[in-house]
Amino acid sequence: MSSMTDSEANINAFVNAIHPSFDYTIANTAFSACLFTLFVVLLALSTKESRRRVVFRLNVLAICLVLMMGIFTGLTNGKAIVDPFNPVSPSVLIAGSASAFFPPLLYDSILLSRLFALYPPASTPPPTLLKIFAFPCCIKCARVVVLTLLVSGMARAVTTTATEVLAQDEATAWFRNSNIVAEWTLQIADNMYSVSFFLYNLHVRARPLKNGELLITIALLVD
Repeated sequence: MSSMTDSEANINAFVNAIHPSFDYTIANTAFSACLFTLFVVLLALSTKESRRRVVFRLNVLAICLVLMMGIFTGLTNGKAIVDPFNPVSPSVLIAGSASAFFPPLLYDSILLSRLFALYPPASTPPPTLLKIFAFPCCIKCARVVVLTLLVSGMARAVTTTATEVLAQDEATAWFRNSNIVAEWTLQIADNMYSVSFFLYNLHVRARPLKNGELLITIALLVD
């Protein structure tokens, strides 16, 4: 009876040890598969002319970076599942955290770059550009500071805490980390500003156009 109880306790301990990594692996696999599908669709629907545009190349770069991050995250969490009692080194965890938190700045910058299609720097007065891009630039600078504090805090935690303990605590401390909450808040504000400003100006400029001209205008701006 005692041996059966010990076996159940060992199994429960093993399940609890790999549970956070298993959740991350499932979510990472789903998102990576969606992005791979998006990458294939983007290449299939693009034209020879659209592939020459800077925004298209930046979109391809962003998707490739996310896929690389997904592979790296999958390997890290996969090792924690296959060999939970021999975790990855602290440097790998720090690199994984940095690769997970910093790339969204690039993706949001690509989203912001679409505003240059509406306000070309060559023909837009500098005061107008300053009014438009001052807020998102300040937001991005604040995000860099918050992410730097976040990664440095994780680096200190990794060097002072056992890796397996840190992996188990990450699931419970994720929503209590003030830096992560601040990054999410700033990211929402950043994306809301870029999307809302772009769609509003697109609506104002495309309102007098006919249907055919409207579709051409939207295609040029989105590409």
